[in-house]
Amino acid sequence: MDRSDKLAKEELKKSIENNSQTLYILSVDQLIELYNKLSLDDVINVTKNVSGYVPTVMDIKTVTKIARDIGALGRIYEKNIKGKQYVIFKGHAGLRSIFTGTKYLDSNAKVVDMVIGKAALRNSIRSGARLTIFLTVPLIILQHILKDEVLLTDLVADLAVSMVKVGISSIVAAIAGTAIGSLTTVAAAPLVAAIFVGIAVGYTLNSIDERFFITDKLSQVLSEIEDNTIGELSRGMWELEKKLRWQIINRISPGKGIFYP
Repeated sequence: MDRSDKLAKEELKKSIENNSQTLYILSVDQLIELYNKLSLDDVINVTKNVSGYVPTVMDIKTVTKIARDIGALGRIYEKNIKGKQYVIFKGHAGLRSIFTGTKYLDSNAKVVDMVIGKAALRNSIRSGARLTIFLTVPLIILQHILKDEVLLTDLVADLAVSMVKVGISSIVAAIAGTAIGSLTTVAAAPLVAAIFVGIAVGYTLNSIDERFFITDKLSQVLSEIEDNTIGELSRGMWELEKKLRWQIINRISPGKGIFYP
């Protein structure tokens, strides 16, 4: 073997070693199980968690716009004039690009969009809650549909607890934002307070749910209720059908001793 052949073989060996790959052989069932457990379920869980923060990210962007337009400590105050509620901006209007005036109705599109004032804050939190529900509910339903065993009680429990958590977070955030708005005239302060309180409450409720298995316990309670109501009725109907069939087979008048003597 000459030197050139030897070098060629060594290069081929190195190429094979550097490009080696591990091959895993799985059955179709194993592949589906692996996909459900490691891929899709994780993706849905991450998407659910991320979707819950979409309104928060939008609010943070709004706070950034407010800071750019009137400054981080830009001040406003609300005043009722002839039965109408106004938001009045302090400082030079000529330096602003969004709020170019000094006085706006609290229902003004700019005021509402930029979450300035108590009315706009409450509207923003309600809209955020609706958006969270709109994004998370389909994901929760999809996650349960793709499970090996689909139980309506599990789905109802998951939806109920999730909606309660959204509701509590929104209510507490609204209270915190309104309270801060009553204590300070800084325009962005109520929204900032609502953002931080909403995140903190949401995180706390999720932790409580995971620690005390609230969703699982609610599902168990719903299963027991279902078994004691619909389940009991279904079993009764099945027993009645068996008795009627037995009477028909044995040439006994159907319903005798059940509906009449």
